[in-house]
Amino acid sequence: FFGTMVLNAILWLVTTSAGLLVPQPRARSSVVTCCQRTLPQGWREVIDEASGKPYYYNSASGVTTWEAPVEVFGDAGGKGSTRALTPASSWKVKLDLKAPSSAHTVTITGTVRFAEEEGYEPPQGKLSVDSCLPEGSLRLGEQPAQWSLSEDPEDRKDSLWIWGLFSDPLYPFLLFQLDLAAPVDFPEEGVRIPAGPLYFQVDHRRKDGAVQLGEGDVTYKVSEQLQADLVGLSDFTYNEPVPCGRIRFLDTAEGMSKNLL
Repeated sequence: FFGTMVLNAILWLVTTSAGLLVPQPRARSSVVTCCQRTLPQGWREVIDEASGKPYYYNSASGVTTWEAPVEVFGDAGGKGSTRALTPASSWKVKLDLKAPSSAHTVTITGTVRFAEEEGYEPPQGKLSVDSCLPEGSLRLGEQPAQWSLSEDPEDRKDSLWIWGLFSDPLYPFLLFQLDLAAPVDFPEEGVRIPAGPLYFQVDHRRKDGAVQLGEGDVTYKVSEQLQADLVGLSDFTYNEPVPCGRIRFLDTAEGMSKNLL
């Protein structure tokens, strides 16, 4: 009996000593610090009050998801990518707006995406604005008007390729609209560009399967009621275009200029 007590005492001492040498698990802190997640443009992280879990919201498209969004198109114009008029390519634009009676220029920058609709010739589709600076200057999200490619904006008849003069359609122009969310005011008293649609005609090229967009003119339109006959029995609305600046696609405009030299 005495030998058993001694043996148990020795075992207890060995076990206790070994336990002192083994790191003991500690309670996990309730505050966990993680590295900040970089979200694609237009997305923000929001904490759900009911569950306490984060979800993700895109203010431009109205999409909400529990899964963290990722930038699927990478640089959208860097090495290894092919630019196209699809949602996978984002395009950075710079608007230099100038009212006809002002000597000053107001600059707006933004990021836009195109989505082509199948079955149309010339090609056309939808356009959305992901972001803009100054904030609130452009209407975010899908724009009301469609974009389209054009051979000659002044003559919307059949393109020359239909008649066999070219093997493929050329379409040197991209026509589209962006909506000003608020009037653009200039330093001169009473001088402004009104809120509403801005109209763009931009140079469009295809090189090695990739789309190149350049520069173009910006206009807005002023509605005027005109009489269609001498006696005033009928009238119509004429939307007079007013030049108000230039637009430049920052990702590819410089490359297009070099190609034309």
